[in-house]
Amino acid sequence: MKQITQEKQRNVEKANKYLVGTLRNFQVNLADKHSKAQKLSSLEKEINRTKEEIGRDRQEIDILKRNLRTRRQVLQESLAYFKKFKSHQEALVVKDMENTKERWCHVHQVLTHSRKVLIAELVSLFDLKRISDPSSHNNAPKDGKVIDDDGEYAIAGMTLPKKADFVRYSHENINAAVGHVIHMLGLVAHYLGVKLPFMVVNRGSKSYTKGSVPGIPISKMPLVLNDRNLERFTVGMAMLNYDIAYLCHTQGVEIASHKVPHTLQNLYLCCQAPNLGRSGHLTALNRIFDQSFSLDFEEVLRMMFALRNGTETKDGIIDKNIPGVSISDYIEEDFEDDNDEDGDNWVICDGTTYNPSCSSTQF
Repeated sequence: MKQITQEKQRNVEKANKYLVGTLRNFQVNLADKHSKAQKLSSLEKEINRTKEEIGRDRQEIDILKRNLRTRRQVLQESLAYFKKFKSHQEALVVKDMENTKERWCHVHQVLTHSRKVLIAELVSLFDLKRISDPSSHNNAPKDGKVIDDDGEYAIAGMTLPKKADFVRYSHENINAAVGHVIHMLGLVAHYLGVKLPFMVVNRGSKSYTKGSVPGIPISKMPLVLNDRNLERFTVGMAMLNYDIAYLCHTQGVEIASHKVPHTLQNLYLCCQAPNLGRSGHLTALNRIFDQSFSLDFEEVLRMMFALRNGTETKDGIIDKNIPGVSISDYIEEDFEDDNDEDGDNWVICDGTTYNPSCSSTQF
């Protein structure tokens, strides 16, 4: 019995040991199964949530596709309408431009004709004409080129010396002729709308001109000759002649440098220009100097003194070393001008009068 009991006890222990190991494996497997079941459940939930998101995204994509198709259709319709509208508008714009251009050409022709009529009236009013053999020489400029002309010109029956020898002429006649030139030049520049390089102030017996060349201001120079101001009057006439040459240039008439001192002739040639009145007002409004005008004022000044001194040649070649013709000699100095009022009344073309001591006319 003792042996049997011991054998029994050993068998029981072996059975218990076997059962314990098996139970542990079973528990481990059960726990692993439970963990995998939870993970699978989580994956199933994630899959379901992802499927729902995919479904919503597909619905949104379908909506976007429908909107895109709608926008494409609207864009195509708008593009077709725009092309049609653009073609129609372009036709209207082109037609409007043509009408505007036609109206502008008509207005420009009328304006040009009006300028020519006004200036022709000025020429008649001031009686500006050639007085030596007028019927034997056609001196009107052609294609901007001036035909050589040695004839004499007069304004209101008065002449000006071409060679600037002012001493040989009566001061009264010179001053009267220059006064008419100042008046007529101002009106012509106003009608043509040209801003002159030098400002001309018409104040009767106190008329003067002033302005500047590039970088050099020139003081007021008299345009009335007396026994004390011959030098400065010559400079003033050079400035006046320079203005007339510039006015001729704007109307397509080019004056040679040795012809610039021919005051009345150049003014007459300007009024007879073939292209008279076709351009000008834009320059006056913007106060833009025509850069294509290349005439050097200092050369004109030397020419005036050379003519007065009789040192010029037939071709206009002058001695550049003539004393007293440097622009620097006439900077920041004013000619004598007392403050006494000039009692003369001047009559303008329209019949109105003004006292030059009270106002000045600037061109």
